[in-house]
Amino acid sequence: MYRFKEVNPSHINEFNSINKKGHIFQTSYWASIKKEWTPKFIGGFDEDDNLVLCATMLLRKAPYVNAYMGYMPRSFTCDYKNKNLLIEFTDFIRSYAKDNKISFITIDPDIHLSENEKLLIEGEEIKDFLKSLGFNNTDSKNFEAIQPNFVFRLNLPQLEDKEQEKKDVFKTFSNKTRYNIKVSEDRGLTVEVYDKNNISDEVLSRFHEIMVTTGKRDNFIVRKKDYFKDMIDNLSPYCRLYMIKYSYEKDFSTVNAKLQKQEQVREKALVKIDELRLKLSEEKDEDKSARIQKKIDDQDAKLKESERQIDGFKTRLKEIEPFKGQEIYLSGSIYLYYGGKAWYLYGASENILRDTMPNFAMQWAMITDSIDLDCYLYDFRGVSGDLNPENPLYGLYKFKKGFNGDFVEFIGEFDLVINSFIYNLYKKAFPKFKEIRNKIMNKNQ
Repeated sequence: MYRFKEVNPSHINEFNSINKKGHIFQTSYWASIKKEWTPKFIGGFDEDDNLVLCATMLLRKAPYVNAYMGYMPRSFTCDYKNKNLLIEFTDFIRSYAKDNKISFITIDPDIHLSENEKLLIEGEEIKDFLKSLGFNNTDSKNFEAIQPNFVFRLNLPQLEDKEQEKKDVFKTFSNKTRYNIKVSEDRGLTVEVYDKNNISDEVLSRFHEIMVTTGKRDNFIVRKKDYFKDMIDNLSPYCRLYMIKYSYEKDFSTVNAKLQKQEQVREKALVKIDELRLKLSEEKDEDKSARIQKKIDDQDAKLKESERQIDGFKTRLKEIEPFKGQEIYLSGSIYLYYGGKAWYLYGASENILRDTMPNFAMQWAMITDSIDLDCYLYDFRGVSGDLNPENPLYGLYKFKKGFNGDFVEFIGEFDLVINSFIYNLYKKAFPKFKEIRNKIMNKNQ
């Protein structure tokens, strides 16, 4: 037998920091930024009074009726293989909901149903068992649910030598991803990291502007700037803002140096070709003449490659000319870490200078910092589960896949329904409301 009661949020936070299935979304820190929700912190205890389950439930009043909606972000934290615990806790929250006028409670457990498109039996069994307890299950391919149902997760090896760990992780990336990270370094991009102690309104405003640009481009809702400020303040020290900055002077210096080097290569090749052609004209021996001609062909190939690169560098200098004298933030992200796990929560990028690969620089910076923080998991968060290349979200999948994480499908979203009328009303109205809200909010940004 287990007993359940409301507990101090510090118990919730500590339990989530050490439990394998603990999540920052289940902490009081996360609850504190959800201003329109009222948190309830529930603990489950065994017969020896050991804490074996924690749940942060957020309550929100349903519009126009005297009833509430409940949500446990990434579900309650416990051993999901303990069926008796799941049975008794489900009975408890069903009774708790009736006593507190909660119409339904939504959970979305951090339980893997599949990894890299291979079904996990344990995940399937947990999913079926929750359904047997009366939870309504909803699966989603894209981003229809509250939390993404498909993510990429990168396991970090946790070596004592952190620099070696970074090298080992980097080697696992695809060739294209490694190349793009090097391009971002070559183009002189720099990473700035902000938290509660050094964030400024100017930097936060710039991040929000980039978020608005991204929201309009990709058609998703953009939260107000104050929301991100609350997140950085209330989740401290577990929340950071990463900003990627472009410098024209650095880029120009690098490209111009490469241009000059290739011009020198071209001049040397021209001189060498002239020398070889003169030597060829004087040579009578056929075998020696053939060898000289081979050297001329090699130099000619070197000359053409050099001229190709020169044209490319000149084009690039022309392309970056409009940004002369400027330093520009090109991308930014909100990063969370807690209990050995790290999450890429929000990301935004500008529409300009995308060939400098700022998003690759940003991800690599967050991954290396996760290693320094001794995290064992880096979560890239949501991608589409529809892997059709024609899907507009396929590019996001390809980008995250290049970092060689596991493509994870969760067991889905579940609703424990207490009041069917309000639940059905919410399910029918909310998707349309969300669509309209996204268009209005992005239009007004």
